[in-house]
Amino acid sequence: MSTIFYSQVNKTVQKELIARGTAGTTNRTTAAIDYMVSKIANVLIEAYDTKPTADTKAMPKFGTLGGTTVRAGAYMPSGETGFLNDKLRPANRIPPVITGLSIAINDQSKSYINKASVTILVPDATTDMDGDFGMEAIYCKPGRYVKIAIIHPASALLTEGILEDDGLPSTDFLKTLYPNTDATSLRKINELYFQGRITTFSYTYNSDGTLELTFELIGTSNTYADILVYVDNKPSDTPTGTQPTNQVTSLYTSLSDEVNAIKKTYEEKGINDFEHLVANTTDQSILVGKPYVIGNINSSTTRMVSLGYLIQHINTKLTTAVGARIHCDDVVCKSNYYERLVSATPCKILLWRGKTDLLHDTYKFDIPAKDRLTPPTTPDVSLQMFPNIKKADIKTDGFSVVAENSSYSLPSRIYIDLELIRTLIEKIETKKNPSINNFLIELSREIAENTGNAIIMALIQHPTIFDALIYYDTNYVTTGNAPALEFVLPVFATKTGASVVREFSLTSNVPNSVKNMVFGIDSNKTGTQRVTTYNPYIYADAETRIQLAKDWELEHHQAVYALAEQKEKIAKKPENDEQIIKDSKQILEKYVTYFTDDIVKSIGNNKSIFPMDLEFTIDGINGFKFGDVLNFNGLPKRYTDSFVFTVLGIEHTVSNEGEWTTKIKCNPRIRIKE
Repeated sequence: MSTIFYSQVNKTVQKELIARGTAGTTNRTTAAIDYMVSKIANVLIEAYDTKPTADTKAMPKFGTLGGTTVRAGAYMPSGETGFLNDKLRPANRIPPVITGLSIAINDQSKSYINKASVTILVPDATTDMDGDFGMEAIYCKPGRYVKIAIIHPASALLTEGILEDDGLPSTDFLKTLYPNTDATSLRKINELYFQGRITTFSYTYNSDGTLELTFELIGTSNTYADILVYVDNKPSDTPTGTQPTNQVTSLYTSLSDEVNAIKKTYEEKGINDFEHLVANTTDQSILVGKPYVIGNINSSTTRMVSLGYLIQHINTKLTTAVGARIHCDDVVCKSNYYERLVSATPCKILLWRGKTDLLHDTYKFDIPAKDRLTPPTTPDVSLQMFPNIKKADIKTDGFSVVAENSSYSLPSRIYIDLELIRTLIEKIETKKNPSINNFLIELSREIAENTGNAIIMALIQHPTIFDALIYYDTNYVTTGNAPALEFVLPVFATKTGASVVREFSLTSNVPNSVKNMVFGIDSNKTGTQRVTTYNPYIYADAETRIQLAKDWELEHHQAVYALAEQKEKIAKKPENDEQIIKDSKQILEKYVTYFTDDIVKSIGNNKSIFPMDLEFTIDGINGFKFGDVLNFNGLPKRYTDSFVFTVLGIEHTVSNEGEWTTKIKCNPRIRIKE
């Protein structure tokens, strides 16, 4: 079950927003009035020398700003330490105060990176930038750990305000790896916490002698994604040797050395082609051997690692100093199941089916004779991927898992050629930014292109665990036996008499990638992209939909047959033919679109993102997460019937007046309500 990219809004958040919508209209109780007039948020910022844990009380902290500190001591006008009597403050001005805060969570426009920006007013720069408060020494220091809290008073709640435990099913699994997570504080909808490290800062002197200091942070886990990764120029079969001085580590070289060491142990036993599974795992494995025999009987030995192995290797080699991890494993990550899906370039990206009699020969003309439009050029041509493997440790179905009640794929088991990894690292090095994040972006593009955009991986932060990053398939929106019901947000008061929205906008911009949609009802004839092909059905009436469903069934059979023919071509010439690779990618994309003969089922399984942007701003609240599904009263029926809106970005802002607002950015996913 996926609750990352297609999840249900927490029930506590739903109750609170419904209650807020009625405040001042049908609900004029004292509590409702208190909510309307007492929503003044308090911001607290604390600096640490080391990464904060759940037990922050036991950790040395400094540079505390905001919170209750502004109600006592040097912030008071009189008294021994009051700013009017403090001899260390000749300007008779208060200490520094927070005047602005913004926190962006999993913003798609920022490559899913969590960021924060803090603005501090320093009324007496001569004292506070390098004196007792030392703002410059504390906050003008890239790499400094900072914890931020936004807290609304209890009177700003109309419900109990504790998030129900209906979050990710994988949360419990991840908590075993992150025992320091403070789950209690994260469950309050009137409190929001952010942990990060300072990246940049700037300050400006004003004409009245004050100073405005602004510093930016990225989330603790996201600092990990910006670690640099390098590749050296050593041949792949030589030991690593001395590393360059400017390098954290060499990802390619360390991987190559590790695989070669395992390869050597098998060769000593007389085994040249093998699949090696890391102990106690199902998704961390190595595949070594000659990948095929048909078409090139003298094919060279290929070394591949599973995506799960690659991610764990990155964790082991590159993150010890950061304390964050990326997760891509069988427990957390899944993909949609496509019966005939293969890779366009299996020698680079391989969807390994495992060493079984049934699924071993994945590149063959797989249409039953009675269903063939025309006979294949060579009947049942078969490309055997790694046919000589003597040892296969994986006992499951491999990349695809087919169960009685559900079928899915496991992206962590995708095999990746080591030389492709080397090529991708060299590619990002030329762009002068060889970070882990950029490497994974390039790897995601490679996987997407070779699977007809069936699998689109993205690096996101776990919704509740600060230190956990997830490398996840954004296309996996299956909800299994527990469907994610969309929450209808009260938006337009003229429709229901209730609204919680301050600002609301819905814009549609047709990008070049789906420009064929301008052909409207005929757009399915102008391209293979899912959004393009679904467009006619979305806007059609009931009678037209019947005919479109019949047309879809024919397109399905043609797509399946075209893929079978292309597999035959790949089997005859599996590599080094750019035209075959190009054609394979296009044919795979069409197959992924038409993978079933039922258009409603196809749309339901894919739930593609439609090119519209929806944003709304509400009073500050914690509890929304990436992937929550929403709908809105007052929208045209065409939208509410054809789309469900999923949360892709959350931005929290606190103004100088203490006004906390939450902006939610959504994109519609196509779904048909018959």
